[in-house]
Amino acid sequence: MQVLAGCVLMGGAPATAHGQALPAAAPAIRTPAEAADYLAYTSPDTALAWLQELAREAGPIVSVRPLITLPGEYGGRPVVVPAARISSAAPDGSAAGSADGARIRVLLFGSQHGDERAGYEVALRMARDLSIGELRPLLDRLEVVIVPVVNPIGMRAGTRFDASGEDPNRDHLMLASPVNRALWELHAEFEPHLVLDMHEMGPTPYEAQIGLPTHPNVDPRLTELARYWLLPYVVRALAEADVRFHEYISEVPDPAYPTAIEAPADTFFTWAPINASNARNAFSLAGSLGLLLETASGQEIDDLKRRTDRLHLVVRSLLEVTAGLSDEVLARVWNTPDRRDAPTPFLALQAENEADPEQPFLRWLRRNEMGNLVPMRIDRWRPGVRVSASLPLPAAWVILPEGAALAAHLEHHGIRMRRLIEPVELEVSEYRTPVSVVPGRRTLSAGSWVVPAEQPRQRLLFTLVEPGSDDGWIRSPPPGLAAAGWAESDLPLVRIEGRLPALPLVSADAIGLPGVAPNATPGREPGR
Repeated sequence: MQVLAGCVLMGGAPATAHGQALPAAAPAIRTPAEAADYLAYTSPDTALAWLQELAREAGPIVSVRPLITLPGEYGGRPVVVPAARISSAAPDGSAAGSADGARIRVLLFGSQHGDERAGYEVALRMARDLSIGELRPLLDRLEVVIVPVVNPIGMRAGTRFDASGEDPNRDHLMLASPVNRALWELHAEFEPHLVLDMHEMGPTPYEAQIGLPTHPNVDPRLTELARYWLLPYVVRALAEADVRFHEYISEVPDPAYPTAIEAPADTFFTWAPINASNARNAFSLAGSLGLLLETASGQEIDDLKRRTDRLHLVVRSLLEVTAGLSDEVLARVWNTPDRRDAPTPFLALQAENEADPEQPFLRWLRRNEMGNLVPMRIDRWRPGVRVSASLPLPAAWVILPEGAALAAHLEHHGIRMRRLIEPVELEVSEYRTPVSVVPGRRTLSAGSWVVPAEQPRQRLLFTLVEPGSDDGWIRSPPPGLAAAGWAESDLPLVRIEGRLPALPLVSADAIGLPGVAPNATPGREPGR
């Protein structure tokens, strides 16, 4: 292992055109696709057994567990969604490679869409390469959790959707999918610095694309880390392998989801979508740096090796540069600045893409009828984001007892909260409309949930809990809230502005009347 310009270079096999590695020594354990010379897909049913075999070969560096077991579709056999933790950390989690001994934690998952196979293949290869292969030196600075196939039921059926017909990558707010709920529980437990979500896209001249977080409430330090620190190294590695790269571009509305908008004049192009329902933005709002990794694909078996090799190169390059810049990553991720003496920040409730006079059009490549690459100019280009409604962060939100489903929804996302053990009369802000509040005084019932804004998932909390949020619980109600039909004047939610006063609180999972444990020890929560 070498370190060059702050990046860890593993000195792997040389590459030929389009990222295809030259022949190298056969690995000790081959993935099922490798064993079949990429002439057969790896079954989603084999993930657990393959990872367990790898763990036996690698020893304690690899631990494998079922993330969740799904019932088989139409009464078929159940399928296990496994997770593998790969780490050479000491019992205290220390590592010699970073300034303060901390390791960078990475969550890597593939095949949210069951018809996109490359992510699954790359995940298995990465588990092997990190634990017993040439990438093992990266574990001096990294700890990696890999979920190879998020949507095994969709993969069995050859569709992007899960067993309930949901698109898993549009479900990171509602969490209707049991796998997504398990994935978010894993995220809360592991608190990764980097989340890598692997996908495939249709045939395109740009064989590798990376989508950065774009939601206006994402900490801008995360986007800066990706664009100015991590991407340059990845772009160089791809260029050296003759893989054409572009930052991810999307068409709005998404052509994969037909809408009433059909006229070309009503569609536009922008960077990756700004909505929070996808993994990239949702996990970035939660405090990690979430990245969408795409490889061009015809989704045919004869292209499997090429697209798997390209995506593997993208992941490998990101892990190398993340390890090499570990101190910079630690400074920007899960490291909330002290805001006690800073102005209260405003966060976005509603936003939309807009044109930017400094970037009036997008230059793009396409293939003509002869198959040759030709440049084109896209005028329907909206790279900017305009915030149309916002509110300041409060000290806390209070969810009244009748909002129990909302409290449970937030807890599924790892949001921390406590409960009042006795009624309290407080100055609060009540919602006049979903996007405006008025001061008032209210007695808050025992059993109400107090949700402090000062917590690591602060930006996700705001985006989920505010009634006027484009991505909030009113517009995208999770299970249990959809049928409530809350009136604007009767929302089970108020805000505490200024400083959070001392309150008689117990843990959020306390039981009893009304939800408070009879043997709980109340404590007065200090103000922030």
